[in-house]
Amino acid sequence: MRVSLISILCMFFCVSTFAQEIDDDYLSVLLAEEEETSNTAFKPVIGFGVGNFSFYGDVVDYFRSPINGLTSYRFLISRNVGHYFDIEFHGTLGKVGGSLYCAENQTKIDFSNMVGSDGKIDPDRIARLMSAEQRADMQKVANFRSQIFAGGVSVAYNFNHILDHKRPIHPYVSLGVEFFQFSSKGDFLNADNRAYVYWPDGTIRDGDGNIIVRDYDYETDLRKLDLYGYGDYAKTSIAFPLDAGFNVTITDRVTCRFGCAAHFPLTDYIDNVKGDKGWKNDIVVNTYVSLSIDLFSNDDEIAAVENFRNLKFTVTDHLDEDGDGVDDFNDECPGTPKDVKVNQFGCPMDTDKDGVPDYLDKEQNTPLGKIVSASGIQLTDKQIIKLLYNPDAVKHSDTRVYSNTSEAQSGSSVDATKGIPAKYKFVDTDNDNYISHEELQKAIDDIFEGTSTLSPADINGLQDFFFEQ
Repeated sequence: MRVSLISILCMFFCVSTFAQEIDDDYLSVLLAEEEETSNTAFKPVIGFGVGNFSFYGDVVDYFRSPINGLTSYRFLISRNVGHYFDIEFHGTLGKVGGSLYCAENQTKIDFSNMVGSDGKIDPDRIARLMSAEQRADMQKVANFRSQIFAGGVSVAYNFNHILDHKRPIHPYVSLGVEFFQFSSKGDFLNADNRAYVYWPDGTIRDGDGNIIVRDYDYETDLRKLDLYGYGDYAKTSIAFPLDAGFNVTITDRVTCRFGCAAHFPLTDYIDNVKGDKGWKNDIVVNTYVSLSIDLFSNDDEIAAVENFRNLKFTVTDHLDEDGDGVDDFNDECPGTPKDVKVNQFGCPMDTDKDGVPDYLDKEQNTPLGKIVSASGIQLTDKQIIKLLYNPDAVKHSDTRVYSNTSEAQSGSSVDATKGIPAKYKFVDTDNDNYISHEELQKAIDDIFEGTSTLSPADINGLQDFFFEQ
């Protein structure tokens, strides 16, 4: 029920995601690889999931299906380590179980005389009272429940060599190594501490012959019981998990995974029955759904990771002519000087965003929106005006053409043939009956400094007159 609910929620988010059109600018965003190549901090993606365990061994699983079994829980910490690979640290916790009953050619198996004074199965009595034939018959009525923990590291491949990078679904396959631990118990006593007696007719009875039912309370340690003479076998092992499935992008920070992991431990004692045919070791299969969340990366780095993960690289991959850490295929600022700090696009860092890179900026922390010089120094109002009214901006030979166009468009009423208008006479400080650029510049400066009697509209008229004269 838990698995189904989470699956429905994930599919809902996934369908919502598919409905959104991929932005036309997505391809250009894919050209980034890292926010800062100097930032090598490990920022993990954390995932949690729920699923079920299925068991394949000598004792048959209750469910015999990878999509239906005992509940399991999974956690994951992952990070990309290249264009096509992720490294994943994972752990899985849950239970497996099974039972087997075969009455064919079987004698009656009676545990009632093997129960000690404490009401539990006594291994010493079994060793004394059970024959080899009875031990063999016991394998026909075996049952177990085992607590499983598996934790290790895997390397996942994402198929970006061959699949379109715009896809919302990312298949994967992973292989790893892990520590595997199990603790198996059996159900030999009912709720009244009466031992089960298995009859050849398929019924389960008590010592008096009354039919009883199992309570599925696994109270007996199977290794300690040693029904089959295996001795004190290890409850831990090395295992090799093989995981496959697909990741579905929900948001930039959230991914939903549907996976199936087969765990191959180097032990055949999980079900407490040792096989002698075919593949002898037990196999545990974990089918799960999980959500992975990136809590630590900033927005630019998330985009960089996705690009790093999804971009199809050409033969120029890894060539870096300027040595800034961003390969030439993705470098938007080639020729960066040596040892200059760059962003994910290969362009020099500009901390105050004034348009001048830090290594050339002679004035750091310029307020946002201010106009600066080529060396990053903030310009004053006078400097800006001087730049705007450069006398070389319009050649003298072009002034008549300009003035005609200006007059036609602005409807100026200034007539330069009548001389300098009375209200502008004081601007002509050298009294040569001509307003020079320097005189016009001073009049504009006075406006900014608040010492002029002219209004902004008067300044516009003065400019028109300057070009008309």
